[in-house]
Amino acid sequence: MNKNITAIVFARNEERRLPYVIDNLKGFCNIIVFDGGSTDGTLDYCKKNNIKYLMRPDLDENLLGIKAYRWALRKVTTEYVLHVICSHFYPYELLSRFSKIANENKLNAVWHNVLVYRYGRVVHRPLVRKISSGCNFYKKSIINFKDSKIHGELAIKFDKKTMVRLDASDELSLHLFQDEDCESFTKKTIKYATIEASQRFEAGKRVGWVGVLIKPLVRFIYSYFRTGAFIHGVPGLVYSMLNLIYDFNVNIILWELCHDLNLQGGIKKSSLVRGKLIKNSTKAKK
Repeated sequence: MNKNITAIVFARNEERRLPYVIDNLKGFCNIIVFDGGSTDGTLDYCKKNNIKYLMRPDLDENLLGIKAYRWALRKVTTEYVLHVICSHFYPYELLSRFSKIANENKLNAVWHNVLVYRYGRVVHRPLVRKISSGCNFYKKSIINFKDSKIHGELAIKFDKKTMVRLDASDELSLHLFQDEDCESFTKKTIKYATIEASQRFEAGKRVGWVGVLIKPLVRFIYSYFRTGAFIHGVPGLVYSMLNLIYDFNVNIILWELCHDLNLQGGIKKSSLVRGKLIKNSTKAKK
């Protein structure tokens, strides 16, 4: 076991998937499960299997975010961290590279490829421009959360002098399993879409009909072929379409923010129109 690495496993109601993660990492490094308030058998599983776990404090966040990450990193005693959620699987070859790098203690982070599974099939494996773009293994000292945003909370930027990109082979790739169906995926991602749209709005981004309609469609076509999803039948198409729906939601919410048409703003404008209609109707009756 490499005592220079700690796997920080973020979980909430992961009784079903957590055993896969533990079996994957058992004997590789230190493991800490950071639980976000599970109500299933997650904590019982940790106790039964002598797995260290810590309850994340109530940080007033509906989603795992910057405050939770910062709190968790302070609880880790090793410099190297493997960032894990319960949809992850790390091949032996990839873990071996992590271990070697931790022992040498020269590099700050490792960038690897990501394979995405849906319905038990790979739906995301780029056919061209195979550039490893995932980073889940890093030194905690490089994380400052300065440029953190949703989907990029760690804000790690590639530096060829202090980091390495591994070959984009399956053996050196993180395997990510999207287990949700359409309903659960949509319920979960609408929260992310709201946060992302708010961050864009606060950064001064604005959107019109081109951004609401055309840009998501262009991105869909590009990613559908770029990720190789088109060769994986209906599962690949569904994967790409769900990402398209997410992009539509982000841009629609951003457009609403730009025009003060969030829930309260929309109600206010509707109330003005309804008031005029009632006024005109009253006049007509007279």
